[in-house]
Amino acid sequence: MGHTPNRLEDNWTKLKPLLLQEWDQLSEADLMATDCRFDKLVEVIRQRYGGRLEIIQEAKIRDILNEMLHRVSTRP
Repeated sequence: MGHTPNRLEDNWTKLKPLLLQEWDQLSEADLMATDCRFDKLVEVIRQRYGGRLEIIQEAKIRDILNEMLHRVSTRP
């Protein structure tokens, strides 16, 4: 099977500053621990911001990430 594109991984360098700005309790080490995976990023955000988040909050995280991805992928 071929490699499935990972938009987080493909844009990670551009996303990291935005992630650290949006969720300022995250550290570089937290981001490294995610392996550029959405599920791991959500888990790290949950750990830093008070435990288990509701599904609607996970959707909010997904929306924020999608907006960030849109911004960094349209930059020259």
